[in-house]
Amino acid sequence: MKEQIRTKSLQIGFLFLASVVLFRIWHIQTADHFLKGRALAEWNAEETIQPMRGTIYDANGGVLAFDAPAYDMDIDLQAIEHNTPAKITELAQGLAQIVHAKEATIYAQLQQPNVIWLRMYPYLVHVPLATKEAVLKLFAKLNMQNDVNPYKTYRRIYPDGTFASEVIGFTDQHGHGAAGVELEYNQYLAGRPGISTFTQDTFGNPIPFQPVVRKPVQNGDSVYLTINSVIQRYAEQALAVIKQRFSPAHAAIIVADPNTGAILAMATLPDYNPNYFWRYNNSTLDTNWAISDPFEPGSTFKAVTLTGALATHSIQLNQTYMSGVDVVDGVPIHDWNLYGWGRLTYRQAMIYSSNVGFIHIGQAEGVQNFYTYLNRFGLTHKTGIDLPGEGDPIIFPEAHLNPVDFATMTFGQGLAVTPIQQIAAIGAIANGGNLLTPYVVQKIVSPSGKVIYNHHVHIVDHVAQAAIMRQVTNVMVQVVNNDPQGNVGEIPGYTVAGKTGTAEIPKPTGGYYKNLYNLSFIGYVPAYHPALEIYVTVSEAHHTAQWGDWVATPAARYVLQKSLAYLGIPPHTAPSAANFAPRDHYIVAPDVVGLPVHTATSVLERAGFNAHMVGSTGKVLEQWPAPGTKVPSGTNAWTFAPSDHPPGKVQVPNLSGMLMTEAMHVCSLVGLEMVPQGAGYALSQNLQPGKFVPVGTAIIVDFGPSP
Repeated sequence: MKEQIRTKSLQIGFLFLASVVLFRIWHIQTADHFLKGRALAEWNAEETIQPMRGTIYDANGGVLAFDAPAYDMDIDLQAIEHNTPAKITELAQGLAQIVHAKEATIYAQLQQPNVIWLRMYPYLVHVPLATKEAVLKLFAKLNMQNDVNPYKTYRRIYPDGTFASEVIGFTDQHGHGAAGVELEYNQYLAGRPGISTFTQDTFGNPIPFQPVVRKPVQNGDSVYLTINSVIQRYAEQALAVIKQRFSPAHAAIIVADPNTGAILAMATLPDYNPNYFWRYNNSTLDTNWAISDPFEPGSTFKAVTLTGALATHSIQLNQTYMSGVDVVDGVPIHDWNLYGWGRLTYRQAMIYSSNVGFIHIGQAEGVQNFYTYLNRFGLTHKTGIDLPGEGDPIIFPEAHLNPVDFATMTFGQGLAVTPIQQIAAIGAIANGGNLLTPYVVQKIVSPSGKVIYNHHVHIVDHVAQAAIMRQVTNVMVQVVNNDPQGNVGEIPGYTVAGKTGTAEIPKPTGGYYKNLYNLSFIGYVPAYHPALEIYVTVSEAHHTAQWGDWVATPAARYVLQKSLAYLGIPPHTAPSAANFAPRDHYIVAPDVVGLPVHTATSVLERAGFNAHMVGSTGKVLEQWPAPGTKVPSGTNAWTFAPSDHPPGKVQVPNLSGMLMTEAMHVCSLVGLEMVPQGAGYALSQNLQPGKFVPVGTAIIVDFGPSP
């Protein structure tokens, strides 16, 4: 009996224990979310898919910035430190040769304490395919192939180096916009990352045939600028001459369409190469002299004072005054030549740039009207241009203004404005009275091709009647035509409205430097139907007399004359054959798609192109430049047609000497994937020209300065 009770008790005990175990298993599998989550975490992995950043184009569709495949190389320092010092030294030597750095710098990076995985910035971040392969080969040679991991990403490429760098900006080491358009429009350009979720094995590798849940990646939108690359090139050429001849502290040239506010060119000194932004100091990267720092404009400001006085009927242009010196509140203020020119009209005050004349004009206008027009011209606030870092003007508060300060403000001293403010203000005179918001982005296009943003001209204020603006334009034309310093700003065949400035630079401690000046020119052409407005400012020019006419005006004339020819704006007066400079010859790409190859070549050559063929049989399927594109005479043109070659293969073109943009188009036509290294002109390529390779083959092209 006792034996039966004991057996039954054991059976009940075992049954109870089995029930407890089974319940616990059921609970873990179905109800214990914590443990369930830990189990899933052990097996499930998530990977971020980086988007491709949007491309930046110029006004004509030329590529200014784009993303190319690249790699970040992570080095396992914990594994590296177990090697002999000699082997680590050999690794540092090899890496230094690959990334063109000092061996000591690389060695110090490899010796960092308390670092497990090293991402060596900037040497092994966003490196091209060729660099990645060289690094992997070096690690394999040293039997360290497991100590380095490449991660696929994208690197930002600026194919023309310093070209328009202050407008385009750059991206930092994390791929985020850090300056210029890259920063201002980062939310559009950056795109949105995707997410890939997968089941992994114990080594972290995806298990085959398991479902993968993805959040689709959204690549960045493309941004189209108002910058015209041809006009931008002219502006940069003019700045290069200024830099060589005058060694200024800084300088800027802005070219705009005064009818819309579109910025056609914006060039500054100093500039930088955004491909290697880390080589430059912060002051260069953060300062766009065209928009960021206000300064006393000098006589280019006189057009603003004159407009306000005429609009309020405070003066008439034929009224006279005695030039030379005026005493304001006991302080004598002289004209720039000290003795003046005798009795002048107010029209002549502008032509001779008489400071005394503008004191009289300002006093007739009155402080209240003067400030009203300062505000209407947008000189009391930022313009709102779509670039980061625009500076604030510095204007005396009207309530605390004394007579001497007011007197100097009338001729552009004692107040500070930015170049972009002056472009906007004088643009209002040029277009007949409307103050417009300047801008550099004309449209934004999604990856699907949908236009998601289109700029519309924004009128900030109506400054004055068109008749008043025409009066001011008449005087500015006479300034250029009758300039006592010489007719430097004249362009034969065109009527130019303009004004120079020679402004003293204030000391931080008060007063002005004796021999330092801001020299400038502002103007527009054709004066009565303006298509182009320009502002040139040069700070602290050396090796020259300190006159805007001697330094700034020649640069403005060069840019305007070249740009008028490029845009095909005909002269409205008969230029003298003796003094009219020959123009560059521009041609328009004819449409040769569908023509037989040799016929297309003849058509292109007759139009003034250097014709090149890819494929020699049948009819042209594609061409570059696109039909209707306006380019300088002698530009290379490429046609793509079928050719006798193995199926699925293409012939490698000779890219030597091409600009990166041109090489990109040619490779796209042929069907090759170009992997660029450097920037500028094509110097070498890893595939031999004429060789047949499979469609889609990567061709590595080295770019650099023109040989």
